[in-house]
Amino acid sequence: MLGKHRLNPNEQTELKVTYGTAGRPGLFEKKVTLGTNIPGQEKIEIFAIKGEVREAPSAKISVSPRKIVLEGSERLEGRKQSLSVKNEGTLPLVIVRIISKDGRMVFFDGAKEGNITIEPAATKEIEIRLNGREGEAPEREYIVVESNAKNAGESGYFLIVQYSAPAK
Repeated sequence: MLGKHRLNPNEQTELKVTYGTAGRPGLFEKKVTLGTNIPGQEKIEIFAIKGEVREAPSAKISVSPRKIVLEGSERLEGRKQSLSVKNEGTLPLVIVRIISKDGRMVFFDGAKEGNITIEPAATKEIEIRLNGREGEAPEREYIVVESNAKNAGESGYFLIVQYSAPAK
């Protein structure tokens, strides 16, 4: 918005334009348009800018498998599960905890065992023990990987554990 809402003839004002790039990596094209009350010139394009915002260096996590299905005897007994954790970022990935979403199950605690660090473009296998679950109905549980990964957000990176209904 202009410093003044209305300019008299031969009057001028300073116009400052800012494009906030934080969290918006990729190509962009922006146009600055001035609205006037001049007949036939209600919108005047002042300038356009094109460019590319480069992503800030960070760690990025990817885990495989993302969904784990426990069925048959595994539903009741649980099993050991290997997680393939990859750092797709440009800075080291530091895993500090792996817990159930409700916080009652701790699969890995970096405060006790030492954080796991994975260098950029590297993959590390992490083994966890999944508990079984009694019951007949299908259930779902979430596992949270807490880390410094930019793509995980503050709540962590989620994995799904699906407990299937017993076969009949």
